[in-house]
Parts: sequence; C-alpha cells; structure tokens
Amino acid sequence: MSLDSQSLQQLLFSFQGRVGRRTFWIWNLCYYLSIVVFIQLCHRLVPGLAPVLIPLLLLVLLIPDLAVTAKRWHDRNKTSWWLLLNVPLVIGRMMVPGAEDDMATTPTLLDTGATLLALLCGSWILIECGLLPAVEDNNRFGPPEQG
Repeated sequence: MSLDSQSLQQLLFSFQGRVGRRTFWIWNLCYYLSIVVFIQLCHRLVPGLAPVLIPLLLLVLLIPDLAVTAKRWHDRNKTSWWLLLNVPLVIGRMMVPGAEDDMATTPTLLDTGATLLALLCGSWILIECGLLPAVEDNNRFGPPEQG
C-alpha cells in the first residue's frame, strides 16, 4: 500500500494493510512539519487561543498518525497492539510545560520517569518502524507495499 496504490483516505483512516518505511517517513515529515507550522501560525495570529488550538490539532492528527503507524507495524509482521508504545509519548506531550509555566522548577521523579519512558518508547518505535526493513513476502496483514 503505497501513496500511489491506496487512497489518502485509506492511508490515513484505515488500520488494515501495510506501508513501507518510505511512506512512514513521508507521513512523519508531513505530520511534524504541519505541527510546527500550525504552532508558529497560532502563536503569531491568535496567541491567546494557541493553548486550545494546538491540542485540538494533535487530537485531529491522532487517528491518521495511529493508522499509518499501525500499518507500518503490520509491515514488520507485528500487530496493532504495538501502538500502545505511543501512550507514553502522548502523555509526555501533555506534560510539556507551557510558556506561562515556570521553567526554573526542578522536575519531579514522576516527570523524569515519564520522560525516560517516553524516550524509550519513542526510540523503540523509531528503530522498528523507521529503520528496520519490512517482511519481504506476504504476511498475515497482506502483501508488502509496492513502490
């Protein structure tokens, strides 16, 4: 299932099938670039609404991000249950202090533990989904991505 062989709707909203590393990286580039651009626009155009609009964008992008990542796990012949590694990342994003918070405070043991857990989970996702090759033949999730 490459960007060419499936519709954008299937890519972003279906949890069925497989995508390769190329599609996974293209999605992540678009995902993070759109977040950075949106954050910059919010802070420049509507700074008072940024604390509300940015989490809304992340919520809107959550399903597409999980769908693409699930298909990448499938490409590695692993189930969508591996998406649970994203939970510490989501919690970690919510724990990031805002500009109005005092950045001089010392992180608690819970903050440090959550950060380390998010780092470990994110690293595992990066290695498995971003760096390791696909199962080359058909697997229980379908044929490999063409392209």
